[in-house]
Amino acid sequence: MEMVSETKQNGSDAPTEVLPALAERPAGLPPGNYTLVGWDMDTTGRRLIDEICQLAAYTPKQTYSQYIMPYGDLNPGARRRHNVRVVTVGRYRMLKDTVTHKILKTKSEISALSDFLEWLEKEKGDGSIILIYHEPRRLSPTMLLEALSRHNFLDRFKKIVAGFADSYALAAEKCKSTVKSVSLRVLARVLLDADTLSVDSEQQEVGGAGEGSTASKDMVETACAWARPVHTELEVLDNLKKLLERQNTFRPIFAPLLHLARPERRRVTHLRRMLADAGLLYEHLQQAWEEQRLTGLEKQLAALSTKAKEEDMKELIEILDCHFDPAKEPKGLKPRINNKNRAVGEGEEGAGDDVTSNNEGQEVAAN
Repeated sequence: MEMVSETKQNGSDAPTEVLPALAERPAGLPPGNYTLVGWDMDTTGRRLIDEICQLAAYTPKQTYSQYIMPYGDLNPGARRRHNVRVVTVGRYRMLKDTVTHKILKTKSEISALSDFLEWLEKEKGDGSIILIYHEPRRLSPTMLLEALSRHNFLDRFKKIVAGFADSYALAAEKCKSTVKSVSLRVLARVLLDADTLSVDSEQQEVGGAGEGSTASKDMVETACAWARPVHTELEVLDNLKKLLERQNTFRPIFAPLLHLARPERRRVTHLRRMLADAGLLYEHLQQAWEEQRLTGLEKQLAALSTKAKEEDMKELIEILDCHFDPAKEPKGLKPRINNKNRAVGEGEEGAGDDVTSNNEGQEVAAN
């Protein structure tokens, strides 16, 4: 079994990873009878509405891996990361490995999730499961829970899984003084003295102490300490959806700007996220402009002044002022114009693969 993302995302063309600022340490899970399961998944993109295209899990005794046929295509970034793409053969859509050029055996998302839950039920025994994942942005739990919700599997899942443990955050905390990167490839090289990841080496290291040993108990205790209960991740998902709803109200302002070059597009999504985090809506800004023009906008943005940089405030004011007063020409970020002299792709998602978004380009990442 291949733990999908790490081996494919950390190739020679991958950007250098830098340890992020540490997030607040989770409250953890109470002591209990837990089975640790490492898991990972690949998706068609980094949007909340994207689909799973591969799901994999690992214990020292058993593995699970299943490719999934999505309804939509993978975005360009996802195709590069996962080395798979959707092809049409005759009347049928199939998933193809772009390295081996082989057609992959797939199931539907609902069928694969049902099989995954059945596999977890067998692994949990008399206790509960802690799902361990390794990524810097905490996307996987959110997107898995959203997929389970789409197919009405949440209640079943909550009876099996107690929580999610983020081994990336754990490694970043424990190794912050010794390494600059805590990718699985780097950790394998440092901790296992191995240049490549393999199931055999992982089995020897993880399972070598044997069940019931001190090492195994220590692993469970550590996982409990760094785990977030399922209900906590569901709250994150709920708050994220509310955030996305607020961000979506700013579509008239930011949609034309999502088609700028990648650095500027990141800048745009950052500024829009600031407005949504502050609890603002488009109608708030529109009303402020109608009543007091620029002064009204500045009052609405006053809540951001304690957290936002001065350059952020100036840029936001300029974008909003020029939006509500079309006679003004922005000096900074401008929408790209095509030959028909209109904003390119209004209402469509920016083309970049690094924008974590829903269909409006809105961020999914949960900090």
